[in-house]
Amino acid sequence: MTFDAQLTSLGDLGRPLAHADLKVLAGLGPTALTAFWQTWYQFPAERRLELVRALDDLGEDNVDLDFRPVLRACLSDADPEVRAAAVAALWEDESEPTMDRLIALLDDAGGEVRSAAAVALAPFAYRAEMGELPAPSAQRLYAALMGVVIDPEQPLEVRRRAIEGLGYFASAKEAQAEIGRAYAHTEITMRESAVLAMGRSMRPSWFPYIERELKSPSPALRYEAARAVGEIGEEARPMLVSLLPLVDDDDTEISLAAIWSLGQVGGPSAKRLLDRLARSKNDTRRQAAADALEELSLGEV
Repeated sequence: MTFDAQLTSLGDLGRPLAHADLKVLAGLGPTALTAFWQTWYQFPAERRLELVRALDDLGEDNVDLDFRPVLRACLSDADPEVRAAAVAALWEDESEPTMDRLIALLDDAGGEVRSAAAVALAPFAYRAEMGELPAPSAQRLYAALMGVVIDPEQPLEVRRRAIEGLGYFASAKEAQAEIGRAYAHTEITMRESAVLAMGRSMRPSWFPYIERELKSPSPALRYEAARAVGEIGEEARPMLVSLLPLVDDDDTEISLAAIWSLGQVGGPSAKRLLDRLARSKNDTRRQAAADALEELSLGEV
């Protein structure tokens, strides 16, 4: 089949998508990308969404397949669901041009696209705080996230995702102040994002609030607090006493978050508990403990 014929066949709703067929979209150059784009809009929106999600799955399983050119093109798709899916699928793209595309999408007409863009910008915020982005790029990103957070016209879902990204700007007083305001918000989802941001900032001033939420009646807040402990790492060892009960939480996701955090925090107490959990009869927790012990051993090398 010719390249054009292969592209056309991908839009056939009567034909199930096969991973082998999707490989034709890997590593497209400018000419092939133009042909792709001309054919793409002949596909129904539901098929375009299915394709983007399939490319995300296939790219995660096959690191040698580069679908980024196609996925970047799909950031301009007419359908907001497709744009949001393309944002999520670009999670490995660390290029600054992509960062700027994501920043532009913070003004997208679709709220779900803005939310996805805010989530996708968090890894760039981490790199900015680590000094891995040029100062002008880091400032541009910081200003964009702050602009979203303080904009009352932005949906709460978008603002809270921007708060999560701002968590990495630990030395920015304005960002940390916004995290405090988010924690005082009446909506629990905003407080969840604030706790996540607290862990990312790794500021000791937030430790008492994280430790408090380890005992929260809200499963979502307990989960975020457990993850926050792991984000902080060794400095969170004083919180282990409050974290340890969560490994037996009735909510499996909370339990797994606590086990992961033990591997990040380390120390004799964490290792003893992980050794015990690695012999658990519960397959899921046993595997999580084994993974955490492996992570712990890498940190000790």
